[in-house]
Formats: sequence, structure tokens, C-alpha cells
Amino acid sequence: MPQFTGALKQGLAGLAAYAVLGGGFLLLCVPDKIVSDFQAGEWESLSIRLGLITLASLIVASRLTRPISITTPQAGKGFFLCLIFLGVLFYPLFSQYSQVGKNMKEVAASISSEHDAPGGKILALARTFPEKYEQHAEDHFKLPDAFIQLEAFIKVFGLGISPNTNIAVGKNGFYFEGWGARKVEKGITESFDNIADYMGHIPFSDNELRQWKRVLEERSYWLREQGIDYVFVLAPTKAFVYPEYLPARLQQVKKGVTRYEQLSGFLQNHADVHFVDLLPPLLEAKANRSYPLLFYKTDFHWNFYGAFVVYKAIIDKMSGFFPQYALPRPELDDFELKIDEHWVHERFMYMLGLPPSLYRNEHYITLVPKPGGLYDHALDIPPEGIYDVYPPERPIYAEDGTAMNIPLLLNPKAPIQSILLLGDSFMEKCVYFFSANAQRVLNYRTIVNFPEKIFRHEKPDIVVQEILNMFILRPPPQNPPGLRKSYLRGKFRDCGDNILFRADSEGFVEKRQDGRSYWEVTLPDMKPMKAEEVRLVKLELHGNGPGKAAIGFMGSDGRQLAKSVHDITPGHNVLFLEAPMEPAASMTISLVQKEDALDFRSIEVRSDLDI
Repeated sequence: MPQFTGALKQGLAGLAAYAVLGGGFLLLCVPDKIVSDFQAGEWESLSIRLGLITLASLIVASRLTRPISITTPQAGKGFFLCLIFLGVLFYPLFSQYSQVGKNMKEVAASISSEHDAPGGKILALARTFPEKYEQHAEDHFKLPDAFIQLEAFIKVFGLGISPNTNIAVGKNGFYFEGWGARKVEKGITESFDNIADYMGHIPFSDNELRQWKRVLEERSYWLREQGIDYVFVLAPTKAFVYPEYLPARLQQVKKGVTRYEQLSGFLQNHADVHFVDLLPPLLEAKANRSYPLLFYKTDFHWNFYGAFVVYKAIIDKMSGFFPQYALPRPELDDFELKIDEHWVHERFMYMLGLPPSLYRNEHYITLVPKPGGLYDHALDIPPEGIYDVYPPERPIYAEDGTAMNIPLLLNPKAPIQSILLLGDSFMEKCVYFFSANAQRVLNYRTIVNFPEKIFRHEKPDIVVQEILNMFILRPPPQNPPGLRKSYLRGKFRDCGDNILFRADSEGFVEKRQDGRSYWEVTLPDMKPMKAEEVRLVKLELHGNGPGKAAIGFMGSDGRQLAKSVHDITPGHNVLFLEAPMEPAASMTISLVQKEDALDFRSIEVRSDLDI
């Protein structure tokens, strides 16, 4: 019995010693919270916080079966590792108890306020409290910065992985686009897997490439009818320019063809659009000059040296597209480069979870135009040079007097009147450089939409639209309905040497079905349409009165392949249509609203490929 009593006393003494040391360590983890509760007189919060610390210390101490012995190096190392683990495990709960309790009270009060009867309040709390509290905690509960930074440090530098799926950890301090949800435009958030795209695992289908061609050509033809030139610019993400810094596991995987490579090749070979691929000039600039970098190591954007390289490439291409404008082409020697080698992108580091103050290892570049150059009369270049500062907004006016505000730079001595820049934040970094070229440089941030409304307020000479590689991972954008007619008219006109079929009025045969008349024209056998091909139909007819005509393309088996409805006016009508991809054996025309006479004059089918 004395032996048992002695062992019990020794065990309790060891338990108490472990609990005291563990509790003391945990108290050192949250001294600010303890002092804050005490000074504010938050006795309930203070007592519960201390109770949680005591309980956690006793639980862990009770799991240690041997009496305390930290006199040897091995035992002391194990004990203090245990304390560190305990502190990391329970730190968020101890530090945030006050917020947890506050959240519980707020949610309970919110639920109770919706009911008057005590029974109704209790029932509502029982039914909805867990779900609403979980949502409230998700929206408002924040881990302490130290804990977030510790997790990020362990993942980034210990495991080589990112704590944020939108970011991929590369080599030598480089970070790249990862996968996850990203904001596209106001009210539009979509998911993008940049890693899978870079590895060539999600290529375009033939139909998607065809849609991209169609969307861009519609914009080009619509603007051309208004006397405006259009340039489409494809921008690569950082992984395409600095692939050697990607994670080693990605460099060891065999790559397929990326969407960027597909779209660039397709547009250059098959689209009637002035197109600029920015990857070759960026790779050339990188090969010619290793310092400074073209992109930030951390942030995904190109820096202002990279932005100038991009701007210069666009202007060089535009000078070839539009020699009538005689566009000025500044050189890098026209600027003084100021380089801050101790910069950090704070917002990016917070997104990653690392403390910005410890990672001031980026170089930030400002380009200052030299006196006597093309920017002497640019009114809005900041005195400090071209860097991250938004252009001033100014109103532009429509003919009816309505106005809209838009970022607008002025240079009264520039050679052409107006350039409109459309694009994302990558294009925004290039805006100031264009002040050398146009008296008015307008910038409208858009990715998905084509801002048709701007052209009621401004008629620029040139529209330059940029899209980042990441955003071609989404479905092709849609154009406003009004752009379709301009496209069909212009496309047919430009394909005058590629006539596939032509027939006059004798080719139309009137038939009857279900008591109603319709007209049919037989189409000859033609080669199957290629994925990059567009076939256009021009139909001329005379209507005796206003109405609507339904036009269908029919397959050899009698299936309807496509159908559209068109307004018919009294007198001569010219309709432009797009033939379906699947071969059509005939085309039918019928009046929708009423029986009336139609006098068909001719039909002609053209291809946008050389025949």
C-alpha cells in the first residue's frame, strides 16, 4: 500500500508538472489576448480562455505515461517538441475564442429576431443554427496572421507546395498561375486550370476554334463598316515565357499542344483578322537581355519593361497592317529605366500567406520618358514616369448629348486622332505608352464582352483588343446581335473569287405542303466543309409586301440542318446567310406570317477558302 501511494503521488506530481509547463507555454502563445480580455473586463471570455488552456494541458499531460524528466537532452527534446505541437494545434482556438463567442451570439440573435413566440425561437434555433453558424464563421472567422504565415512557410519552403490553389510554387522564387476560381468581369467568376492547359491536357475542339474565328471576324467586319480598324492581341501567361522556373514535376511531364499554340496558329492561318502573337517578341527580348525580367517573380503580370516590349511589338505590327497612319515607334533608349531592387508585391504575398516584409527581393521598374522625345506633349504621363498609376477618367459624348466616363489620355501633337484599347489588367500596363501614337488613348477593361456602346460616343481610328491566355480557357465569348449582319455582308464581299455555286430565278421551284406554298432550290454536291472554312449564301428576292421568311437548309435525307427567320420588305431584298457545316442538299424558303408572292432573282454560295 505505501508503495502504491508513492507511485500515485509520483504520477500525480508528473501530471501536474506536465500540465503546468504545457499551460505556461500555451499562455505564452496568446499573451495579447489574455491582457486584452483582462483590461477590457471581459471576465467570461478570460475565464473560458484560461479554462480551455487548462483543459488542453491536462489532456495532453495525461497521455504522457512516464514521470516528468527533462534533464537528459533526448527527453527534453521530446518534451519541448510536444509543447510546440500543442501550441500550434490549439493556438487558433485560444486566440480566437472571443470572436467565436461573439459569432455565436450574433447568429443566435439573428435567428431569434425572426420569431416572437419563445417556442418558435427555440425550434428555429434547433433547426437552423448549425447551418447559419457555419456560414457566418466561414465569412467572418479569420485565423491569426502568425498562424497563416506559419502554414504558408511550411508549405512553400518545406513541402514546395502552395497554400493557395490559384498559385503554383516554381523555382528560384517564381510563382505561376495555378487553378481555381478567378474573377473575369463584374458579376462573373469562373474556374481556370492553367496548369492543365500549359501541359496541353485541355485542347480546343475544332468547333471551339471555329467559334473564336467567328467571334473575332464579326468584330472586325462590324468595325470596318464604320471605318475603324481592328487588331486582336493574344498575351501569354508567365509560364510560357519562363518555363524553366516551373516546378520540376511539371517539367518532367510530356507536354501536349496548348490552347495558346492552337489559337495562335489557327488565327494566323485561317482568320481574316489583324492578329498579334506576343509570345515571340517576349521570348526574343528575354534572349537578348536577361536583366531585368519581363514579368514579376511573384505577381502574374508583366512588369513595365515587359509592358514596353509588348507595346513595341503591337506598334511594329500595326505599322505593317496600317502603313497609312505612319505610327511613331519609340525605342527603349527613349526612356530612363529606374529599378527598385527591394520591392515586394504586398497584395500577392498576403494572398500567398507570407509576410511581405521578409520578401523584398523583387525589382520594380519605372520607365521615365527622356526630354526631347515622343512624349514631350503627352499631357497625362506622371512626372515620376510610367508605373502603376491609373489613367485619369474623362467624359466622352454621343451625338444625343449623353456621356460616359472612361480612362482617357491626351496628347495634342500625336499623329492619329484616337486609339481604343480593350483588354484586361495586362493591357492596362501598356496604356501610357500609346500616348506617343494618338491624340486620344481610351482604355476600357473587358474580357468577355464587346462594349458596343462605346462607339456611340467615340469613333477611334484603331481598336486594339487583348486577351490573356488564361481567359481562352473559358468558352468563346458572344457578340452583340447587331454584329452578325455586318460580318455576313463583309465576308461574302471579300470572298468574290471563291464562288462554289450560282443560280438564277429558274433554279427555284414552288411546292406545296399542308396547304401552304414554299420554294426550294437544289444545291449541288460540294466537298465537305473544313473546320476552318465558312460558306456564305447571298439570296436576292422581290417581296410584294412586308413579312417574314423562314429559310431552311435540308440534308439529303430530308432532315433540317439549320433554320433562320428574316424580315422581308416590299421590293428588292438581299439576304446573307451562313451555310451549315453538314452538307446541305437543298434550301427552302417559306413565308411565316401570310401567303404572298415572292419573286426569286438569284442565289450564290461562296467559301472563305481559296478554291
